[in-house]
Amino acid sequence: MQTRKELKTAQDYLDAADREFENADALAATELLRAAMMHTLKTVAAKKGWDYDGDDLYPVVDKIAKMDDQVGEILLSSYGAAEGYPEKVHYGYFVWEDGDSHRMLRVVREFINEVQRLTE
Repeated sequence: MQTRKELKTAQDYLDAADREFENADALAATELLRAAMMHTLKTVAAKKGWDYDGDDLYPVVDKIAKMDDQVGEILLSSYGAAEGYPEKVHYGYFVWEDGDSHRMLRVVREFINEVQRLTE
């Protein structure tokens, strides 16, 4: 049952990120998006018995990506993008007018959905 609780927490992070974007706090929102992704990956790693080093979850993403050739590269790319979201905001590359917030939310939601689909 721990796995379901962790995945619910990931959804809570996504919902909180959405609220932060609505409040125009892009840095808090992107940190929450990254946290949602990390929570999901750590949950999968625990469920599968996979090792990882702290917050370096690339090895976990790589294992999941190898489960499906069609979405594998997309998962790796999405992970890399989300890892850099807070830095994008911090260094001024986040542009509200470009719909970055909606794109970021969509990318992370799709990532989490695919990870869950591939690892259930």
